[in-house]
Parts: sequence; C-alpha cells; structure tokens
Amino acid sequence: MAPIVLYSTRRTPAGRAVELTAKMIGLELDVKYMDLTKKEQLTPEFLKMNPMHTVPTIDDNGVALYDSHAIIIYLVSKYAKDESLYPTKDLVKQANINALLHFESGVLFARLRWILEPVFYWGETQVAQEKIDAVMKAYDLLESTLKHGGTDFLVGSTITLADISVSTSLSTLNALFPADASKFPLVVAYLKRLEDKMPHYGEINTARANEALQLYNQKLGKV
Repeated sequence: MAPIVLYSTRRTPAGRAVELTAKMIGLELDVKYMDLTKKEQLTPEFLKMNPMHTVPTIDDNGVALYDSHAIIIYLVSKYAKDESLYPTKDLVKQANINALLHFESGVLFARLRWILEPVFYWGETQVAQEKIDAVMKAYDLLESTLKHGGTDFLVGSTITLADISVSTSLSTLNALFPADASKFPLVVAYLKRLEDKMPHYGEINTARANEALQLYNQKLGKV
C-alpha cells in the first residue's frame, strides 16, 4: 500500500501531533504541507476529502479523516504494535487520555488560536492582555493536573496520546509566552521531560514552535 498522505502545515500543532504519533509507532507518512494563505484547502479535491477544509487531514488509501485527535486515535488503533499510547481495554485510562485531548483542543489550542489567527491572517498588531492572561490560566490548569496526577506524564508513567497532543500546543504557547518556573514549576519540568523523552520532539515541536514565534514577532513588528 502507498504511504498515508498527511495534508498539514509545518507550524500547526494539530498536524505536528499526527507527525509525532506516526514517528512514535514507526508509521511512514507522505507529508504534504499546504499554503492556507493561497486557499489550497478550498480546492474541490480537498473539499471532497474534508468539507470543513481544515488541516490536518489524512488520506489512508482512500479513507479520508480529519481532526488531529480522531486521526491519532485511528492511527494508533490501526497501526500501533501495542496499546501503550492509547489503551482499548483499560477504559479508565482511555477516558483520562480522552479528557486531556479535549483539554488540548478546548483550552490550549483554543487560546493559542485566539491569539495567533488575528495576527497571522487578519493583520492585528497587538495582543490584548486578557488573551495573555488566559494563557497563564491554562498553565495553571495544567499545573494542577500534573500535581494531581503525581506521575511523569499526564496519564501515567509513560507517554500517551495525551502527552503527544498537549505537547504541540503547549510548546508553541511556551515559545510565545514562556511559563514562569516560580509559578508553574511542574509545567516547566514537564516540558523538559517531553523534550528529553519524546522522540523527534526537538525537530517537530521545538523548531516549529520557534518558527511560529519568529512569524509572530515579525507580524507584530518586533523584528
């Protein structure tokens, strides 16, 4: 079979989650980065695969799927050699992972998009303090989650899909608005653990989060 095609952009956290998941399970992807400013996501061919015209989208030999959380669960469920990233039999652990996937989409990514979309696409050159305050509140929620869990990673002692998904938006938020170790020591330590323990974290998260930071500063006239 041909490799799964991933349609994405380099910087989007959601697409990076798919790339990281594939790396973790040894799955080859044919990655095609799209230029959303040229509206490549609005072509008839792409809309046939994904009527919501969002990235990431995958084409698994004729099966088209979108939304990073749905995609990474699908990839692991179909192609992973074990259930360490996403269990099917331990329903409590699975539910806890799902809760963190929703935290990533509903809190971390939502607050990141609230800041970046107007700057990157609408020409805004200032970010309201309330948006930055919302990022700090997100860090506080994650700090509490890590304290309550008491383990190295979000759901247990090993990396799961929760960590993969959260790591993407979190690394970009931290590049733009670094977490203060005096206020969020567990978040800062968690980021360092991810950097040390998650394969390909540097090339997929750190480097591309810094690309987002460079564009952000450019759009705000800071460089």
